[in-house]
Amino acid sequence: MAVILLAIALYHTAALTIPAFAGIAYPANYPPLRHIVFILTNIVAAWLFLSRPRWMLWPVLILVAQAFYSHGGHAVQTWQRNRQIDWVDPTVIAITLFGLTILCLDRLHTSPTQIERE
Repeated sequence: MAVILLAIALYHTAALTIPAFAGIAYPANYPPLRHIVFILTNIVAAWLFLSRPRWMLWPVLILVAQAFYSHGGHAVQTWQRNRQIDWVDPTVIAITLFGLTILCLDRLHTSPTQIERE
């Protein structure tokens, strides 16, 4: 999961620094600050996925909800308007669900003695 998150950070870095790529990947009015927020968020999340603290489940759960709201809503609108699928939307939802699944499985397989040591 950390590798995926770092790849997403690189994608946003490319969009921030290469105007030709940004013109293809994002609308013209996409704010540069948003790229910076996603770059930082993905780097921190990648680092946290390597150590996987127990509390990380809750922020990731919020991120999944946000992804469903944002990308799910965009996917529905794109389908209703154009009868097309913007593959970024289901991909983002799948990646966030994958991360949530990893953390849930960690929780299920963590013994009580491991929890006490944290």
